[in-house]
Amino acid sequence: MGLTIHYTLKSTQQDLRQVESLVQAMRQLALDLPFEQVGPIVDLKDQQCNFEARRAELQNGDDEKESLFWLLIQASGYARCPWNRNSSYTVYPNHVLAFSTWPGPGSEAANFGLCCYPAQIDRQYDPQDDQRFHAAPKPGQWPCFSYEKYRRLMRRRHKNIPWLGELRQLRQVPTKLEGWRWRSCCKTQYASNPEYGGLANFLRCHISVITLLDRMARLPGLKVVVDDEGHYGAGTRADDWDEARAAGRRPTYRRHRGRYSPVALARTVGEWNEMMSGFAGALGDVLASRGVEGTAAIKDFPNFEQLEFRGRQRRCLAPFLQAMTTLAKAQAT
Repeated sequence: MGLTIHYTLKSTQQDLRQVESLVQAMRQLALDLPFEQVGPIVDLKDQQCNFEARRAELQNGDDEKESLFWLLIQASGYARCPWNRNSSYTVYPNHVLAFSTWPGPGSEAANFGLCCYPAQIDRQYDPQDDQRFHAAPKPGQWPCFSYEKYRRLMRRRHKNIPWLGELRQLRQVPTKLEGWRWRSCCKTQYASNPEYGGLANFLRCHISVITLLDRMARLPGLKVVVDDEGHYGAGTRADDWDEARAAGRRPTYRRHRGRYSPVALARTVGEWNEMMSGFAGALGDVLASRGVEGTAAIKDFPNFEQLEFRGRQRRCLAPFLQAMTTLAKAQAT
């Protein structure tokens, strides 16, 4: 958890050479900005793009391979399960053209590139996973398979009710991931740790990522959508949290243009640091009551205790803090 920049890239180009040129132009833009590191472009195909198949190969303590492992995780897409809207499947790319950047100390890597995906994937169908056959859950329970629902539907469709095992089969699931695209995120909040350079380091990291995305959006054949939780760049957010809470309704989300104000961004990350400190402190109290030591990046800040104190005064955290206090007392008795 932490203040994060989310972004999607989509290319209108279909020719491979044009896509390669586009990714090269994206990397050149990154080299023009004050990133700590900009990696080379990786060109991977088929099984090379499957991070699960390459897990042992890529996770061996080698920083370069660890970086590639994270890049491939972000390159993976997702397809909704047609017979259960609460489930989805990982879709590995057919082709990855991407590069990794490191904005600075304390920040996550920011990966950029373009991938193409298969039009469909094969997945095992099992009636017990089919949402049509799930009974309404009782309070505090998960939905469970209802043989009665299954029997009624099968009786309408078949003369003889088939066994569950007879219906288990491979089915083709459409991925709906057309063209060359990329979806990723970069958490920059913890670059504001005073030990990494504090606010100046955070502003350099965060503004560099947003500036790069804005410049990428000017490249011909590339559509860029940014959702900046720091509100420096464009994003989708709600402005009516208090009114919605008072009225007992959901907030209204809409797109906003970026503020592009370093002063406002500095104020926002300060609020996030206080909020995350209050959250981490309260959750740590509950875990400690169970004999578990919790870890969080915000706890590495040398001024964590001051941030936690101010965070616990924030009204937005009041319901969570009350729930954590109740849990901690229950564990102590």
